[in-house]
This record gives sequence, C-alpha cells and structure tokens, in this order.
Amino acid sequence: MSILVNNWRMDSSLNALIHTSTGEVRRLGEYHFILLETLVKHADTVLSRSFLMSEVWKNRVVGGNSLPTAIHALRTAIDDNGKQQEIIKTIPKKGYLFNKSYISVVDPDEGNGTLLTINNDNRPVDDLAENKIQQALPVIDNVALSIVSSTEKTIIPGKANWHKMLFLALALMLIALFLSTRFYDTFAKENASDTPVITKEVANHADRIAIYHLYDENAEKETLEGTSHIAGGLENIEKLLIQHKSFIDLYYKVTFNKLAMNMIIQNQCNHSWQLSLNFNNWQSKDTEIKSIMYQEVEKMLNEMPSCK
Repeated sequence: MSILVNNWRMDSSLNALIHTSTGEVRRLGEYHFILLETLVKHADTVLSRSFLMSEVWKNRVVGGNSLPTAIHALRTAIDDNGKQQEIIKTIPKKGYLFNKSYISVVDPDEGNGTLLTINNDNRPVDDLAENKIQQALPVIDNVALSIVSSTEKTIIPGKANWHKMLFLALALMLIALFLSTRFYDTFAKENASDTPVITKEVANHADRIAIYHLYDENAEKETLEGTSHIAGGLENIEKLLIQHKSFIDLYYKVTFNKLAMNMIIQNQCNHSWQLSLNFNNWQSKDTEIKSIMYQEVEKMLNEMPSCK
C-alpha cells in the first residue's frame, strides 16, 4: 500500500515525497515526515498542539515555534501554500486538521501502471518491468495462435499455401518482437523517471552548503544545471550559516520552466528544518531567486529555537 497526498507519494524509506506525475522528489526532515504521518493517520480529526508535539518529538525538548515551522514546511512540500490552506487547516485555539479528501491509497496489486516503483516486497524496479513484459507476451502468443488457427481453416493444402503459412508465421514473430521491445522501452522510461539521479555539486565560498542536483537519468545533465544561477546568493547565505552555526543540504531539480529547491537546515544540536522554494520561468530571474533564497533562509534561521 502507498499513501498519496495531493498527488505526492509518501516514501518512508527516504523520508521524502515523490510526485506521481513528474517524479520530483521533495525530502523532508525526520520529524517533518513523522508529523505528516501523524496528520494523515488522524485525518479529519482536530489534533491539539500538545498531542502533535508529544507524538512527533516524543520526550525531546523543543521550542514553541517548532510545530508551526514544521506545519509551514509541510504545507509548502504538499503544495498547500496558498492563501487558503485546504489540506492542513488551522483550527483557532484547538490545533490542526488534515483534510481527508486529499488522501488516497494505491494498491500496486491492482495494476496501476503509473506507479511501478510501489511494491510491498521491495523487488528491484527492473524485476517489476520484466514481470510486466512476461505477463504481456502470452497475450500476444494467444492472438498469434488464434490467427494461425483461423487461417489454417481456409487454406487449401499445397506447396504455395505452405509458403504463405511460413510468411505469416514470420510476420507474427516480428510483430511479437516489436511489441515486446516497445513494452520494455516504455517500462524502462517510466522506471527511470521515478528514480532520478543525484549528483553532488560544489559552490565556491560556501563550505557550509552541500548542493545536490536531481535529474532524470535520460536527461542531458549539462543543460539542466542551475548552480550558476544561484552561486552569487550562496556566499551571503554562507555568512548567515556561520553566524547561526548551521549547515544546509540543498537539493534542486530544474526543468525548462521550473526550478524547485528543498533545503534541509541543521543547527549545531543536529535538529533539522525544511525549506521548499519553487520558481517558475526561472532562467531570467537570477536576482529575484538569490534575494528570495536569502530572505527565506534568514527567516527560518531566526525562527529556529536556540540549543539548550
């Protein structure tokens, strides 16, 4: 069973959300993912702040802003960051409520071909694709047999007819080979889109920032790098991190029209917070991107409780 939240599949092994259509990966902090699991488990139920604090952080001592900060990060991660939050609703003086209508459960056994990586026995994706092909081929064989049988009924025995049967058999074999190749290519492309490649990149004068580039295996990596568009802004963010004794793991993925970032900010107490940013038509907005990144990181660092 896999749980979908607003078209984002929850992956507990990665503490991440994976978009069912684009394959985009949004990584969450450990406690952010636990918070999301708790809200989903108690969907359509108003959960008090004290209950959520005890369920998510257990016996750990955390600041009063930890829960609101985590809620804000989750809303951004699941695209609930508009003016009217429809998924995670704030109930004044009571707590938070998760809208159950945005939750769906997918069972891979029912044959949903768009979610090939969802499986309960943790088999490799290549095995799943091979099984799909093996299941599809017998159908082709049955079609071939029925055509041969119907042809045999109308053929008059003779040398010329034997040549026709041989030609028909060869044609059917070529069709079966062509279809099996198409099946394999289709599944291979779907699997590749669900498992993006991650490479680490280096930015000058930003020792406290680890940059990871996510891209599809069949994409041209060189044409999709976005580091050059944000490099100048990272130097200023580095100064903030030194001041707050913190570090950032920055994950980004780009398409022609969109730049998506997820930043995991970790302080000296090993507590982490997530910041998600998305920019449309990003290739001509270098100055705007750098400014927004700096403002949002600064805001998050100031809201993070100090270590005790």
